[in-house]
This record gives sequence, C-alpha cells and structure tokens, in this order.
Amino acid sequence: MNLAPTLKLDRPSQSAAGRIVKAECLLASVPFQSDATPVWAFTSAPRNNFDTLFVRLETDAGLVGWGEAFSRNEDVSLRALIETRLFPLILGEDAAAISRIKFKLEFGMQNFGRVGPTMYGISAIDIALWDIAGKAAGRPLVDLLGGTFADDVEVYASLLRYGTQEGVARATRRAIDEGYRYIKLHETTYPEIAAACEAAGTDAQVMLDVNCPWSVAEALAMDARLAGLGLMWLEEPIWPPDNYRGLARVRQSRRHRIAAGENAGSLHDFVAMVDAGAIDIAQPDVAKTGGVSELMKIAAFCEASAIEFVPHCALFGPGQVATLHICGAQRSVPMLERLYCDFEAEIYGGATLPVNGRLPVPRAPGLGIEPDLDIVERYRVA
Repeated sequence: MNLAPTLKLDRPSQSAAGRIVKAECLLASVPFQSDATPVWAFTSAPRNNFDTLFVRLETDAGLVGWGEAFSRNEDVSLRALIETRLFPLILGEDAAAISRIKFKLEFGMQNFGRVGPTMYGISAIDIALWDIAGKAAGRPLVDLLGGTFADDVEVYASLLRYGTQEGVARATRRAIDEGYRYIKLHETTYPEIAAACEAAGTDAQVMLDVNCPWSVAEALAMDARLAGLGLMWLEEPIWPPDNYRGLARVRQSRRHRIAAGENAGSLHDFVAMVDAGAIDIAQPDVAKTGGVSELMKIAAFCEASAIEFVPHCALFGPGQVATLHICGAQRSVPMLERLYCDFEAEIYGGATLPVNGRLPVPRAPGLGIEPDLDIVERYRVA
C-alpha cells in the first residue's frame, strides 16, 4: 500500500480579499493655477494640467482598491498599455497574493522594461492591491506596514519652475506664509536659486531639484557655485539619471548631500546607487518604482545602508495617499513632497491639502480616503 502523501498543486483557497473580477483605468486631467512656467512638456506643448491615472480593481468579495500610475499630458498610451498588457495577467487572481501577482507581472513583462511605463502600471496595481488588503483586514494601510510612528507628516512645498528671480522669491514667501517650513526649488540657474534662498531666510530650509540637466563637469561647477547657499540637498544634478558614477563624482565633493531615485525602477537600482557611492538620500516614487511593496523593501535597505529614505511624490491621487502611509510607518519619518500649485478641483475634496505644512495619516481601512468620483468623471479623458 502506498502511504506517501499526495501533493496538490491547486490554487490555495480564496482569501477574504477575494479574486479580482474587474480592472479598469480612469485617466483624469485637472487644470491647475500657478505663476510658474508650464513644465509638463514631455510629449506635447507645455500646459497647466495635471494627470491622475487611476487603476481601479474590484474583487468578488465586493472590495475596491485604488492605485495610481505616474502620468503626464493625458497619457492615453500608458492607459492602453495597462489595460491591454497588464490587466489580462491579474484577472482571476486572489487579491491577497500581492507578492505573487507583482512577481508574475514583473517577470512576464520584463522584455517591456524594468524602468518606465510598464513599471508605472505595475506600481499602480500594487498600490490598489494594498488598498484592498487594508479594507479586507479592516485596518489602515499604515497598520499593515507595521503601524504608525507619526499621526501626521511634515509636508514640503515642491515649487514648480518659475524662471525669474521675482517669481520664485514670491512663491517661496507665499509657501512660508501658508505654513511650510521646507521648500524645494526646480530652478537651474544661480540667480533664481539664490533669490529663493534669500527670500526663505531663516524661515524655511531650501532643497534644490534640477531634474538631471548637467554633465559631470557642469554639475561640479554648479555644485561649487551653490555651496554658499546652505541647501538642504542637491537632487539629480547629472544626465542621464542612471549615471551613478558621475553622481558619485559630485557627491565626493561633500559640498551637498546628494538625493536621487525618482527615475529608478526597483530596489536593485538603489543597491547600484549605494554601491557606487552616489547618494545620501534615496527618493523612490511609489507610482514609478514598484508600488508599496518595493518602497518598503527600499526603506529597509536604506536603513541597513545608512542612507536617508525620503520618497519622491509628484502625485495627487492614490499614490500620494500611499506615500503618506509609507512615511508614517518609518521610524525616521520622512517628509512628504507636494507640488506647489492650486487645482481647479481637488480629487479628494480637500482631504490631502496640508494645514500649516502637515497632513494626517488616514485611519480608515486601506488608503483611508476615496476619490471623489464626480470630480474624476468631470475631468476624465475619453
């Protein structure tokens, strides 16, 4: 008689989260008001509109999860990629199997890129799955990530690019008057940067993100010229952003702490940055760098590597809310980035507007707040 155990290869029983039965993208593009030069000119003429590309997942347990993919300029091509290449791979899956679904997507889509649009879509799905997990557990996302170290988080005003000394100085003072104590600039020329630092005085600390414009030689020259301004950090001075050896050259001057990582696709990119000696501050973006799952891995790696973890967040939808939860779950609570502009309508009805430069970590299950579907529908891109 054969008494050997029988191995079953069937799928495990369904979790409380249920199986994914519906997946859809909703692309909304909301106008904003700013005195800055329009900056969203990735594939078309500059314009003062900001995309939120939602991923909405629904399970047969009646739970809905919201995610967000990084998007600009009514990016219908990214929406189509997610709908045609990613959604077919997740329908029918148990929504609780977050790690398995993420691996399935990344492994199955590796030939379409480990950085960029494919990873943006995977990031959005991962965020939505964590939203479902929190709702299934009846707990806020921050609790699933280990619990809160802070009930609210410091927010820094991430200014757009003004291009004039008067414009950036005026915006700096306005942000300070609204309660911000940390200001990030996106200027690339010395007079504007110096004007903002002078306007801030001792009322706020100033960081500088130049968005990868310079060669190593140019970056070293600007690094030296900026040294007397007391910047909190210098962000992405080198083109291309994956030139980690060049970034390390600038860091070796020790004039500024170097921040980078919004253009990374995974934990492994940050391992490469640290191995190269390129960064002091890691800045993964939850909607670009693999979602909540990947950012928690990166946070743990940063802690083990004595690197500061400060997520990038040029987002206003579920990605922003997920980043808020991630920040609240860190022992050294990072600041939350918010682009400094005024929207024609708020996706969350004002719930994500900082008060005196701070935002509370939501306490309802999952992400804790739901998008206003009337607003989404009003600004939806066909």
